[in-house]
Amino acid sequence: MRVLILGASGYLGRTVAHRLRKDHEVYGTFHAQATRYGDKNNMFQLDLGDTNSMRAILDKVRPQIIISCLGGDFKLQLHAHDEIANYIVNENFRKIIYISSANVFDAADESPHYEWDKTFAQSDFGNFKIQCERILVNKLGERCVIIRIPEIWGKDCPRISKLIEDTQNNIPVVTYPNLYVNYTTNIQIAEWIHYIIVENLTGIFHVGTKDTYDYMNFQSQLCTILDLKKPTFKGETAMQRLYQAVLPGRREIPEKWQMKVTDVLRFLGRVQKRKSPL
Repeated sequence: MRVLILGASGYLGRTVAHRLRKDHEVYGTFHAQATRYGDKNNMFQLDLGDTNSMRAILDKVRPQIIISCLGGDFKLQLHAHDEIANYIVNENFRKIIYISSANVFDAADESPHYEWDKTFAQSDFGNFKIQCERILVNKLGERCVIIRIPEIWGKDCPRISKLIEDTQNNIPVVTYPNLYVNYTTNIQIAEWIHYIIVENLTGIFHVGTKDTYDYMNFQSQLCTILDLKKPTFKGETAMQRLYQAVLPGRREIPEKWQMKVTDVLRFLGRVQKRKSPL
């Protein structure tokens, strides 16, 4: 299978590329640099501001599956995904896997959300993600897979790097007490994507832990696990319990790739102390 990963030089894109290269012919795009991607010969520089850039890459690679981990300007991303949908729509053997976000529910924080819940956002980012989802689903139907994720954690991820830096320099750690979220890892997302491709699954998937946990307590426990200094926290406590969680309700994914919050903490403690590529 020929796979094109948009944003393959980013943190998640690199992990997905690493997993899929075992079984597929993988290509990727980068914006500014491709140095940490495995095979630079399969990388293409993508300029969202250049209307011909995306089409040129699609015509050269002719992917059967496109995985979108893109970031950047919202308006340019909307245009790019509309162009991708037009590219896919007349070819039945092509599909897209779009990485969306828990923020599509950030105006409905009274409870966690499952795949079948109606989206409702108040942030610019959440509304942008909803727009992208609608463009793709309206044009492609079942040939668009939506993957919604909470914050990504993993070995040397930006959030862990920032946590280490802040605690070492006695900088107050930004937190959200009484906000209950669920968690995911770069490895979990990559394995779900691999399984979705192999089994030709369709629809919406929420990739994350099956349970939720207070964000400040999660950070505190993670500091303990990683042998960091006890953090000084900075954040306003909500008057009532709030949620920003996308819980997995689909039953097709094997149990070995389902996780609880305790599993994520154990995983981070293990991989962060181990020297490995991921």
